[in-house]
This record gives sequence, C-alpha cells and structure tokens, in this order.
Amino acid sequence: MRFGPKRGTIECVVVMQMAQFSVDDIVMYGSNGCCRVDAIEQRDTGEYYILRPVHKEHTKLMVPLDNEDLVGRIRPVPSKDALKDYIKRALDEPLLWIDDSNERKETAKHVLSHGTEVEMLVLVRTFYKHKEEIMAAGKKATSSDNSILKAAQQHVRDEFSVVFGIEPDEVDDFIRDTLEAL
Repeated sequence: MRFGPKRGTIECVVVMQMAQFSVDDIVMYGSNGCCRVDAIEQRDTGEYYILRPVHKEHTKLMVPLDNEDLVGRIRPVPSKDALKDYIKRALDEPLLWIDDSNERKETAKHVLSHGTEVEMLVLVRTFYKHKEEIMAAGKKATSSDNSILKAAQQHVRDEFSVVFGIEPDEVDDFIRDTLEAL
C-alpha cells in the first residue's frame, strides 16, 4: 500500500498547488482530524493557516504556509460518495498487521499523520481484527496497539461525522449499515 505522494515529485507539487484553502473551509489536517480554517494570518515570521479542530474547539493550530511538509498534511474533506467508496475499497485491501512492534508503531504513526482515508480505514480494520483475535485467545492487546486503534477510530469518526452530519458516536453504526447495504 502506498502512502500518498512522495515529496519532491511532480505529484507532490500538484498536491501542494491544489492545497489553497480559504477561511471557513473544513479540511483534514494529519492526525488532528477535521479542522476549520479560522484565519489566514500574516505574522512577523510568515503567513499561517489558523486551524481549529471541529470537535476540539479550544485547540488552535498554526500551520506556516512556507512549510511544505505541514501544508502537505492539509487536504480537503472528501464528499459523501467518496467516503462510501473508500469503505468499499478498504474492504478489498489486505490487513496491515506487522509483527515487529516498532515497525508497526512507525507505520501506524505515518498513516495517522499522512495516510489516505482508505489507509486509515484499513488501519482501523487491522488493529480491530487483531484485538478481537487476541481477546478471543484470552489475552489483552498492548497499550500501544490500543492507543493506535483509538487514535485511528477517532480520526475516522471525526471525518465521517463532519461529512455526513452525524455525531461521532454514530459513525460505527453508519459504517456497519453501509457495509450491510453492499
């Protein structure tokens, strides 16, 4: 599975050129989830997007427009149809379980901060299935794996709740219903 455009490629330049956002746009920002562009401010150190996570109103993120890596983490929120398609596509992808815990954490960290919606759904599915298997064997998942699962689920719930206008705690049932309708 590929993790988005590689920096320094033409594909990345195109993504960066498309990443022009306006005040009040709802965007995805890496592991912070859905954010509203509150302002675009000029400061002594440069120009910044001021982002506020939709479900964490007291948090303010400042993203320098001249930082290609950070601006590259900002992307538009997908449409309803696109998200439904991503659910279907994620089912066709193999699970990502990696036995080496350090490599697993690094891969998950990358998906959480830079991954596509399909990669995020596969990550949730992989860690959820693994947790089910571990629990069925009478064991517990590691705290690290639980944290990754929780962060990925929060990201998915955040995005789906904003796009579909539902509460974050309704997203799991929505995804289940969408899968049953396939």
